[in-house]
Amino acid sequence: MAEVKRHPARRAGLLAGLCRFAGAALLLASCAGAPRDAALAQEYYNLGNAHLELKNYERAVSLYREALRLDPELNRAYYNLSLALTESGRAEEAVGILERLAAKDPQNRDLLEALAYAYHAQGQDQKALDSYESILSLAPENTAARYNLAILLGKAGRNAEAIPHLERLMELDPGDQQALYQLGRLLAGEGRTGESVAALERYVQERPEDAAAQALLGDGYRKLERYDRALEAYAAALTRQEKLAEARFYSALIYLTRIEDPQAGLAALQRALEDGFADAAQIAALLESPGLLEKEKVRELLAGRGLLPALGGQQSTIGGPQAAPGGPQPAPAP
Repeated sequence: MAEVKRHPARRAGLLAGLCRFAGAALLLASCAGAPRDAALAQEYYNLGNAHLELKNYERAVSLYREALRLDPELNRAYYNLSLALTESGRAEEAVGILERLAAKDPQNRDLLEALAYAYHAQGQDQKALDSYESILSLAPENTAARYNLAILLGKAGRNAEAIPHLERLMELDPGDQQALYQLGRLLAGEGRTGESVAALERYVQERPEDAAAQALLGDGYRKLERYDRALEAYAAALTRQEKLAEARFYSALIYLTRIEDPQAGLAALQRALEDGFADAAQIAALLESPGLLEKEKVRELLAGRGLLPALGGQQSTIGGPQAAPGGPQPAPAP
């Protein structure tokens, strides 16, 4: 599943030496006497930053709250407190803080990004979308906001709106591999198979270890009826992640209906079933495919798993550009 990128915390430089990690009592004892409240608040703030960086979110929350008790005007502590709250699963509290800060500074992009992320974490994706659009109206070159907007649009099924944002990201940063993969995935979802394959080919050249991308590339080549390339991509996916049942099933499909290698096809089908493939529509379509090799052995394998369907005039969807999408396709969610 695709994820929304979290806006990084704004952190001041951490205190050096023992004082950076000491408790409040030790700070008072070892850091030149009792400081004023504002100075002590800064110490707690720095300690909170250290714990935030270490992902000790609950401890960071406590330290930021103590900093704010001592100095209620320490606005950067409110900001980092909101990040720690969001990461600790308390997005509703974070939203309240960030909305108050944003009301005072509505064009602060850092606040808007943190607020958008908190909205998403709270499940308010439409508000998150609105916030990312506001950020882009202020800073069109903000790549993190544009990526997150595209991911949320894709999650909402609005692929056609998401794709131009990903294309723009590739113009701004041709090396953005996350954006390139998402572009290939969403193009596939829109039926723009040739463009999807081109994007995914570029992606796997840089990230050949990504089994999901290799499987998705295999699906694209299969729909383009380039079966040799599809098998290569599926094999690359399975080399990196053995239990990809869909990749094995579609490999079997090609061997049994297109390339005429029944031995390889039956072996791939058996492994797909062992790995849990049970898509009734695709199994029925396989059995109805014209020219299916070793049909009785295929039926025996399916019957052994309790997957032999009662066929009733279903139309085959296998082999050409209208094939149902297969392979692991992570949904575009933050």
